[in-house]
Amino acid sequence: MRECEIKREERDDLDIVRLDGALDSHSFPRLESTLNSLRDSQRHRVILDCTGLDYISSASLGALIGFARRAREHQGDLRLVNLSPKIYNIVELLGFHKILEIHKNIDEALAKFGA
Repeated sequence: MRECEIKREERDDLDIVRLDGALDSHSFPRLESTLNSLRDSQRHRVILDCTGLDYISSASLGALIGFARRAREHQGDLRLVNLSPKIYNIVELLGFHKILEIHKNIDEALAKFGA
């Protein structure tokens, strides 16, 4: 599996975090650090662009739910976009599609954020 590359783009009061590779127990701490840094900076509106995501562990998904819940407490959210059918199937199988906001693309997520 490819090591997950994480890139962050700031757009006004919203952040887009782009993932490329595998998000597993070895790479998730770097994403968690990025998300915690955003939270500490009072940036609670985050789009997670999964275009290049090859794999995501269930533990990683669980942690994303925790971040989304904390963001919602501050009138923000974590939205996932551009999930491959393989990744979406994992999210759906675990029932996380009922908890996490999932959109087809960044523009759709931006519209839902009201950006």
